[in-house]
Amino acid sequence: MIRTAMILPRPLLRAVRWAPLAWASLASAAVVVLAALTRGAVVSCDAVVLARLSAGVLGATAGFGLVDPMAYDTLSTPVPRWLRMWLRTALAAGAALGAWGTTLALIVVFLPQGSPLLAGDLALEAATCVLTGLSGAAVAVRLRPRHGRAAALAGAAAQFALLSVTLFLTAELWLWPLQDDPQWPVAHRLWLALLPLPAVCLALANRDAAATAVRWRISFVHRVNVGVRWVFPGRHL
Repeated sequence: MIRTAMILPRPLLRAVRWAPLAWASLASAAVVVLAALTRGAVVSCDAVVLARLSAGVLGATAGFGLVDPMAYDTLSTPVPRWLRMWLRTALAAGAALGAWGTTLALIVVFLPQGSPLLAGDLALEAATCVLTGLSGAAVAVRLRPRHGRAAALAGAAAQFALLSVTLFLTAELWLWPLQDDPQWPVAHRLWLALLPLPAVCLALANRDAAATAVRWRISFVHRVNVGVRWVFPGRHL
């Protein structure tokens, strides 16, 4: 299995549909450059907003990397679904976060000298946004594998749902403060608490479908047997 995991990334790199993520990366960089050219520099408050917009767009488009045509054709490959999906998740997440890091570096280049930017906290937000988009796409691809690219749009829907919910939170739970806001440290403790949720969702969605079905079937048969023995002692299926 370890050898397979080492060999599989190369064909997956060719199989993953990178175009949406690539266009999102170019758009993020273009917006930063345009903002810098328009104002002459990127001030700290604009830098935070641009970094967040980039994280949201990249997280939404990263889900296209999880579309796996082999997910519903188990006879076509000896590689288990969970391994393919986790490798796809790692590739998509790595590419999205790498693109976000490039955008952040571009933002830092256009910042006035001495302007503060809490890059670590922004990276926490970006990781949560990317994992949220991936988890939404992973669930959709698992439930509707034959829908392909349309299922990947669930990643964008997950991002939109996250944004919509957080916009209506109270001041104590506000997740989008600016750097000079006293709520900033509290908000990022909340971001840290939210980070495991999409990771757990990914763990559930990336499980092997066949193994899960077998476990459910065995559990169902066991429950039926318990019921039969209770009604008709000494008998079983």
